[in-house]
This record gives sequence, C-alpha cells and structure tokens, in this order.
Amino acid sequence: MSRSSEERVETFRTLDGVELRSTRRSRGHRRAILVVPGIFMHRECPEHRLLGDRLAEIADVVTLDVRGHGDSGGAFTWGSREPEDVAALAARLRSEYERVGGLGFSFGGLHAVLAAAAHRPFDALALVAAPARLFILDHNFATRGLLRSLPWMLGRRRRLTRLGLARPWRQPPPVRVVDRISPTPLLIAHGTEDWLIPVKHGRHLYERAAEPKRLALIAGGLHAENMLAADAEPLLRTLLEFFRDSLGGGESLSGRTQPLP
Repeated sequence: MSRSSEERVETFRTLDGVELRSTRRSRGHRRAILVVPGIFMHRECPEHRLLGDRLAEIADVVTLDVRGHGDSGGAFTWGSREPEDVAALAARLRSEYERVGGLGFSFGGLHAVLAAAAHRPFDALALVAAPARLFILDHNFATRGLLRSLPWMLGRRRRLTRLGLARPWRQPPPVRVVDRISPTPLLIAHGTEDWLIPVKHGRHLYERAAEPKRLALIAGGLHAENMLAADAEPLLRTLLEFFRDSLGGGESLSGRTQPLP
C-alpha cells in the first residue's frame, strides 16, 4: 500500500520581492521534483493534481504557480524573470533534498530550460511540449489536435491570469542554449498531435541537445497538460521512468536515447 502524501502550501519570495505560491506533496523522499506549469495553468488544476499525486510515488513534488498565475503575486513577464524564479526555488530545494529534478510544460518548459542552461539547478530535467523558439506562429493551428483539445480547453475551470506588458525579449531561444544543460540528464517529451507547438520543436531541441538525452514522442498526444486530460498514462509512464532512472540511481541514460523517427 502506498503512503499518503502530506500536502502543504508554501510561499517563496523572488529576488525582486514578488511572493509566489507552491504546493508541496511530501512523503519523506530524499528526492524532489519541481513542476512548472504552462501559461494560463495553475498548481490546483486537475491535470497538475493528478501529475503531483503520481510523481509523489518516487519523489516529493513541488508545483509552482508562476508570476501572475493562481495564487502567486506579480504579473507574468513572458519569460523575462520566470527562469530566475525557477532557478532560485530549485536552489532552495537543493538545500533540503539530495537530488532535485525539474519538469516544465510548454511556456513552463521554456522557463525551466533557460534556468537549467544558465544555473544548472537540477539533477535531471524533463520538458513537455516546450518551444524551441518563443515565436511559434510557424504552422496551421486548425488541426485534428486542436479539435480533440477543445473539450478540455472549454471545460477547464480557469483562474484569472495577470499578464504584464510584453517587452523586448532578451532571453536566448531554448534551442540555442539547450546544449548547455549537459551533463544533466534531459528528457524531451512531445505529443505527435500538438496543435500549438508542433512536434518539430521537440525534434529540434533534441537535435541540439547534448548527451545524456531522450526524446519521447507520445503517439496521438495533444499539447502539454492536455495530454494529462485526454490520456494521461503514456506521458505519466514516460516521466516516471525517466525520473526513476535519473534521480533514483537507476541505470545510466547513456546509450538509451531514442533515435529520431
């Protein structure tokens, strides 16, 4: 029988004084995973509650409300300050745990990859539907994946998101810095029917990343958290296997990278 998780809300103050909220699910593990949701998502949505409960089987889980989302203060800065927030929170977790993993969805993946490339705060990093570049208007959105996503998008209970004014973006695109994450183990997971950030972004990140790395193409998978709403198990199995291997002292990732299809 699995142990139940102790769940508590925590506050983290950023370097510029903004208070961010997170939920920690703890079972007394020596490992932790910091989860960074995508834009317009928050830590209490059903998809992230499901994810946190499942990942808690192998590690304590801290799910963050980024700036302007959920119960966190401030306004979303479109990736200008969020990577530094993620790096600082991960550094705090490193003082409490033996190993710390990172997991970012969509825009949250962008924050996580930039944090990892600049500061290396993680012992393993997984990106789900992360963009290779910020500007993703590079395809036709009217796809089968969009039609399949609509029931979850329209039925989801949303919370007000506070968006800051878009400023000139000075961060490098993830594809230019993803190689700097090595030797931290990296998983790039992408749904093959992602209508917002097409699968070619995942392939491009994988091509530019250095070892050790894995590419997991989720057959029929939708965009980011929508995969957890539509059919969670393929993505959950992929994440659990990766973090068991990379945080739990399992076999090396070297030589286990899937070739590009």
